[in-house]
Amino acid sequence: MLLFTALPDVGYAGYLTDNPDEVFESVYARLGPLPVAAARDPSVWLKLEELKREPCDQKSIDELSQWLDKLGYRRQAADGLYNFVKACGAPLTALNKAVGIYMKLTDYPKAVEAADEYVRRAPSDQNARYLRGMALDGAGDYRRALTDYSDTIELYSGDKKTISSNVFLRMANAYAALKQFCEATAPINRWVALDPAARDTSKTQKIITDYERQGNCVSSSELRKESFPLQKQRGVVIAKAEINGVRGLFVLDTGASYVSVKSAFASKAKIADAGSSEITLSTPNGQIKARLSRADKVALGKLEATNVPIAVQKDDDKSFGPGIDGLLGMSFLSRFEVQMARGSMEIRTRQSRK
Repeated sequence: MLLFTALPDVGYAGYLTDNPDEVFESVYARLGPLPVAAARDPSVWLKLEELKREPCDQKSIDELSQWLDKLGYRRQAADGLYNFVKACGAPLTALNKAVGIYMKLTDYPKAVEAADEYVRRAPSDQNARYLRGMALDGAGDYRRALTDYSDTIELYSGDKKTISSNVFLRMANAYAALKQFCEATAPINRWVALDPAARDTSKTQKIITDYERQGNCVSSSELRKESFPLQKQRGVVIAKAEINGVRGLFVLDTGASYVSVKSAFASKAKIADAGSSEITLSTPNGQIKARLSRADKVALGKLEATNVPIAVQKDDDKSFGPGIDGLLGMSFLSRFEVQMARGSMEIRTRQSRK
């Protein structure tokens, strides 16, 4: 008597005698089959009965996945969540949980598949991008992972200072995995630049220095500095710079993640975008698409940097303004010390890191 009163109300004890493959054939067709031992658990049986009556009951699928996870049937829990969203169109939290479970199972290809579905249904959700980035990272697809980490940062609607350091570290590690060590410094420098007083520490300096050493990056210990006046009418700083030896006119923008150029300038500067990944950029005019590439060398007066991540935009983009070839954003500027003082922007080489 005590045994049966402690169990969920499953009507009669069909979970002990009936064949679950037959009883829940319609449920399995949508969510995927379960081992008989899992289905015969009374709590699992109850949730299957609920989903048989109400195929898109979100509460039932969530509780079913929790029971399967507790019983050790984690793959079936992830499959059920993933297939439920494909059949019912919601909830996106189920995809989030499914991707997490697949990654815990070290099944990164399946995690990428579920994360692709997540991004397809929520293209502007930075959490979807970050999850897919981690899944791609685990699968060894570092180039695509870079795109998702970049989009995670760009799509973040709050103060970017509050973004977890893990996003920037993972992005740096993905660059390093591709042997692009100079580019790997960019996300770390970017993270430090968001709060230099708290983040410019010996630990972050060591990470950056190690990458610079591995990449033989141009990093002069000699003090070099340039100063550019703020244009009062437009409220911006505009300067001439060279990218791969080609001179252009650029807005110096500490709020932009990347050096960004129009495709016509990219062509003149021989910046390849063939095979490069598409990323999202947040601009004052809204979100736009660009191709993530790199410049061999960027020079701003006496200041130089090599292997700089760069975003190539379409020529018809109007965000730069007439006569402007692009923006010098933080993928270049964060390699230096930047200060605004007395109506001008001063940029100087960083002190040597020890």
